[in-house]
Amino acid sequence: MALTSMQRYQKMLSLAPYESRDEMPVFPMMLASYGSLGGILQKDIIASADKWIESIVNTFARVGKPDVSMPLCPGDTVLTMGLPSRLPGRELPDDALYQFIEMPQFDDPAEYKRIMEIGWDAWHGEIRRRKNSASNDDPEQLAAQYARIGENAAKTVGFLYSQGVVPDFDTAYAPIFDGLSLTRSMLEFTCDVMTDPGPIVDVMRSFQPESDLRTIASCKANGGWRVCSYAMRSSATFVSMPVFEEIVWPVMKASIERFHEAGVLYILHADANWGPMMKFFTEVPKGSVHIELDGATDIEAAYETLQGWQSIRGDVPSTMLAYDSVETVSAYCEKLIQMGMRGGYMLGTGCEVPLNAKPENVKAMISALRG
Repeated sequence: MALTSMQRYQKMLSLAPYESRDEMPVFPMMLASYGSLGGILQKDIIASADKWIESIVNTFARVGKPDVSMPLCPGDTVLTMGLPSRLPGRELPDDALYQFIEMPQFDDPAEYKRIMEIGWDAWHGEIRRRKNSASNDDPEQLAAQYARIGENAAKTVGFLYSQGVVPDFDTAYAPIFDGLSLTRSMLEFTCDVMTDPGPIVDVMRSFQPESDLRTIASCKANGGWRVCSYAMRSSATFVSMPVFEEIVWPVMKASIERFHEAGVLYILHADANWGPMMKFFTEVPKGSVHIELDGATDIEAAYETLQGWQSIRGDVPSTMLAYDSVETVSAYCEKLIQMGMRGGYMLGTGCEVPLNAKPENVKAMISALRG
């Protein structure tokens, strides 16, 4: 009898070797690509969670069901990113991919000291209200926006479970280091880290623990047990190893241990090159982290470094899904499957399936484990 998707997911987390390829889960990360594969315009899936769910139904019928799927619709993903954006049907053509705008949202490094004075929650709330065009004097307006996000997520999660598909996470957040990088902007933040990191470290050490505890409480209140951490600016692509080891890792390590002690899995969405950082994840409890890699990290080297200590997912390239043949996709998947049969591995894409992915290539990836 075939395993359910949740049984495959749990088998992957157990880190035990797979006895057959059918035990391994598959997760082609689809977000905006549900629209392109499901025949619904990007402006519509951005505007409506119901339209996004309709596009998922259409995609499943076209390429098959994965074991795991994204639970947060594109419009809400854009809202929670904390960056200004251009949207299809507004600044962009109706079927274009949404875009984020990298720009400083504060100019004076003295703002870090202001965060210490008023607290991370109050300060970050100001930034979110400004970014989302909500009144800085009316926190309830932003709260209402986030309440709608919760309603949409509950609807999507309920739908996915009804289809036998596991949502990728129960709650998501960005570590404070990465949140500051996004709001200050990469160049400016990098200069701040290099010239005067003290105020940044003060903010991280003062407020990351309470951010973690609040996220844990939110996750558990909804019956969840997995948190996805979007540490998008902590990789070797963005920071040097001394900065990671001295500033980023001590706080991240404490967060992982905090989540683990609470019985919550820390899912690291590891965009960009995390290769040099892999060794650090053997310093935290076994099975406490699930690492989602994209093509910038050598997945085979990462798998060897971890030696079954943490689970990983990746890394079928987006370019391969868009431009190569079914045979090429199948052969690449087979190489990853053979690597991952030792356990702790989920067949996945290198970040997201692109809008121009060939449906037959996505289908080939999903069927690679079930043929």
